[in-house]
Amino acid sequence: MNVFRDYSAVAIFQRLARVIGIVLIFSVVGPLTIAVLVSLIAVAFGAALLQLFLVLIQLDAMRTLMSVAIWLLAFMTVVASLLPSIAAGLIFAVAAVYAGINTIWMAWLAAAVAIAGLVGFGVFVVPSESSAVILPDIKSMRQALTLSAMLGILAFMPASLCWWLAKPLHRASIAA
Repeated sequence: MNVFRDYSAVAIFQRLARVIGIVLIFSVVGPLTIAVLVSLIAVAFGAALLQLFLVLIQLDAMRTLMSVAIWLLAFMTVVASLLPSIAAGLIFAVAAVYAGINTIWMAWLAAAVAIAGLVGFGVFVVPSESSAVILPDIKSMRQALTLSAMLGILAFMPASLCWWLAKPLHRASIAA
C-alpha cells in the first residue's frame, strides 16, 4: 500500500495544530466531565442521608455547608484529573493524527493508559506532605488494580465525550 505523506512545513504545522487541539479538548472537557460525574454520584448517594440529617437536626446552615462541600469536591476533582486527561489527550492525539488510529476504543485505551500511569506513579512515588503533586497512596497491588478498574469505569464517559468533540480534528481531510 503506497500512501503519500506530505512533509511540507505547512502540513507538519497543521498536524501539530490538530494534536494541540485534541489535547486541549481532552484537558478541558475531560476534567469537567469527571467533576460532573463525581458530583452527581456524591449527590445521588448523599441526598437521602442529607435529608435525614436536615430533618433530625433542623439546621438550615447545613444546606450552605453541603453546597460548598459539593463545589469544593468538584473543584478538587478537576485539579486531580487534569494531568491524566492531558496524558490521555496526548496519547490519543498522537495515535489519531500520526498513526491514523482514531477510533473510540483508542480514546478508551488512551484513558486507560493514563490511569495506569497515574496509579503506577502512586505505587512507586510518594510525594512529601508539602508537595503539590496529587497521587493516590497505594499500599498493595490489589488496591492498585481496584483503583485502576474504578477509575477506568469512571473515565469511560469522559473519554467518549472527548473523542466525539475532537472528531473534526482527528478525522480531518488534511494529508497525513
